[in-house]
Amino acid sequence: MKPSIYTFIIILFLAIASWLSIFSLQPFIISNLNEKPKNFSTLRAYEHVKQISKKPHYIGSKNHSVVRNYLIDELEKLGLTVQTQKGFSLSNMSTLTIPENIIARIEGTDETGKALLLLSHYDSAVHSSYGASDAASGVATILETLRAFKVKGKNPKNDIIILFSDAEEVGLNGAKLFAKKHPWAKDVGLVLNFESRGSGGPSNMIIETNYGNKNLINTFSKAKPEFPVASSLMYNIYKLLPNDTDSTVFREKLDVPSFFFAFIDDHYEYHTAQDIPENLDKKSLAHQGS
Repeated sequence: MKPSIYTFIIILFLAIASWLSIFSLQPFIISNLNEKPKNFSTLRAYEHVKQISKKPHYIGSKNHSVVRNYLIDELEKLGLTVQTQKGFSLSNMSTLTIPENIIARIEGTDETGKALLLLSHYDSAVHSSYGASDAASGVATILETLRAFKVKGKNPKNDIIILFSDAEEVGLNGAKLFAKKHPWAKDVGLVLNFESRGSGGPSNMIIETNYGNKNLINTFSKAKPEFPVASSLMYNIYKLLPNDTDSTVFREKLDVPSFFFAFIDDHYEYHTAQDIPENLDKKSLAHQGS
């Protein structure tokens, strides 16, 4: 028996609906270098990605300090006072390193409130990864967002602390160093962490908290994100994977909740020599920026 025209229409409708639902998960417009200064530009952020991930820059490598100096310079160009934090840090896997975190702060108008921490790590995975997606994309997202925010000339209500952590790839050591020993750690009330476990796909919102998620979900909703992608399933999958993120440190050591945003498609390039700027999906970068 031949399928009826109605069956064909139903199948076509379902196929179109499925395609639209996937297509609408993330931005499809890549903002260029001529984007208005007050707006996030995907290609301006991508320029940072290219500079950061010219070579592998894992902790202890020659290019590691080159990337660190580049990031310090870029933050100082934004008029920020930058400091570094260096010290011994031991991971849960007994990996001892001397990470060097990059830290800056924007003062808010409310001196009594907690601070918002913007977080991503600047080291690449050892030994061959160029670290374009993981996590130059996160660092670039923060840099371009800060630039656009500064152009608007508005003072935030709460302080904003910027942390480009080190040695994340060998045991979250930089985040642990900050959480345990930096005096600003006690000021943090919420973390926004930008990560990836692949080279493309939508940016998933995942929550790290020791208590109920209701307030965080409501706040995320009030922010009216243009492309919200969130699911309780994502956190459960993430916890089955054999590694945590810097967000985990803030939850465990300081009882501070986090939103962390990560894209996870094209995972075969994750932690390999294929994690280069050319393989980073610019739509994923645009999604992080949104």
